[in-house]
Amino acid sequence: MDNELRKNVRLRWFESLFELSHYEFQKKVWIDAGIENHVSDYSEAICKYFDDLDLCNGLLKFRDEGFITEIEAEIFIDFHNKLEEFVDDPEKNNFSDIMILQDSKWINLTNLAKDKWLKLKENLIQEEEINYISKLENKFKQFL
Repeated sequence: MDNELRKNVRLRWFESLFELSHYEFQKKVWIDAGIENHVSDYSEAICKYFDDLDLCNGLLKFRDEGFITEIEAEIFIDFHNKLEEFVDDPEKNNFSDIMILQDSKWINLTNLAKDKWLKLKENLIQEEEINYISKLENKFKQFL
């Protein structure tokens, strides 16, 4: 696999996970549109994760393609499956961003993602990736 491609996909995966794992950040971006040069909403966050990263074909395929490690797949498989269930729930199809953010299943899912985010940080070994995650958190710390 091309190292530059892997690096770029991983950084986009980190960005997506960051948004999905930080509830206060979601509220600030999705509802208040309160972060300069950062636009998103529920639909965009889900598209970034499943479509842009091709995770609609599964986290294990993402691992098999070499974008994430076995450990990272183990950390996130439960979250990935629950996120997929949430997105596939026809009841949620017509929810507004506010309704999503008030939904107890979404809140629990975001909390699960936050736990997984913290585990990911403990397991990263490449300095460039560790620094990238730190920069993300520092850049948006006032919104966390």
